[in-house]
Amino acid sequence: MCGIAGIVGSPEGGARQVARMLSLQVHRGPDGSGVWSAPSGDPVTLGHRRLSIIDLSGGNSQPMLDVSGRFALTYNGEIYNYRELAAELVAGGVVFRTHGDTEVVLEAYKRWGTGCLDRFNGMFAFALYDGVRGILLCARDRYGEKPFLFGTGSEFFAFASEYKALLQHPGLSLEFDEMRLLRAAYNASTGLDCDRQTLYHAVHQLLPGEAMEVDVRTLKQRIWRYWEIAAPVGYDCRPEGEIFSEFREILTDSVRLRLRSDVAVGSCLSGGLDSSAIVCIARSLLGDDVPYMTFTGRFPGTAADEWEYATQVIDTTAVTSHVVEPTAD
Repeated sequence: MCGIAGIVGSPEGGARQVARMLSLQVHRGPDGSGVWSAPSGDPVTLGHRRLSIIDLSGGNSQPMLDVSGRFALTYNGEIYNYRELAAELVAGGVVFRTHGDTEVVLEAYKRWGTGCLDRFNGMFAFALYDGVRGILLCARDRYGEKPFLFGTGSEFFAFASEYKALLQHPGLSLEFDEMRLLRAAYNASTGLDCDRQTLYHAVHQLLPGEAMEVDVRTLKQRIWRYWEIAAPVGYDCRPEGEIFSEFREILTDSVRLRLRSDVAVGSCLSGGLDSSAIVCIARSLLGDDVPYMTFTGRFPGTAADEWEYATQVIDTTAVTSHVVEPTAD
């Protein structure tokens, strides 16, 4: 869902470099592309590949500027509670030009500063430039659903959604950590996404729930964690039925928010508990007459094949099912 890229530094040729980074992320955003460079003298260039989900109009093209031209944003993801945030901002005097969530991110930052991150219910990675302060705010969602990769040199800071895009910058080395790669190949559960240091020596990442400010004039960085999981208080004293009921309400509300879209919405359906619950809740929220599609990967003859359970959900919810059987070939 969308691809972002940007460079601080490289005042001459920055737009050309960002365009090249975007060309390698076209699969993330086939519906549009944009490159913007700061006119104020700050060496900032932002780029975006768009996958249109909410408010499909051209007014939501990115990078997006606010009405004053002071703030510019490139953003990947979706803020699910954007309607509620927009209503709160409108009550405070904000006049929106669009009906999507991108402008909500801009206006939320203008109203609450970095405190807007605490209000966002969604999945996101973004870079927001403040031309007056000379700051680039970068942030990643609480669970790290959206990637934010970055690399630095003595005279530049660069970021992108994917390695191959970021490594287009000539100042970043392609050298990689062979032991890290071997460990991940030997035990895939260790992953390559759990540390700030990535597989490539020159590439780092924001961790889930982190934000970063980059001074675009000095390249000084400040990274902080804006969110931590907080253990609920008093749950061990409450009746099980009460806790189960609250969990059901939270899960149902989560699915409700994620059904907001101006294009068709569907679900992956493995047959496991998580996807089965989501599909059943979605059907109950949409009603029986609304078309809904599911997508299932099968692995016949293996323990990973849960088609028996997926079939029960498909029959119960009357969704339109699509099935694929991935093979090694």
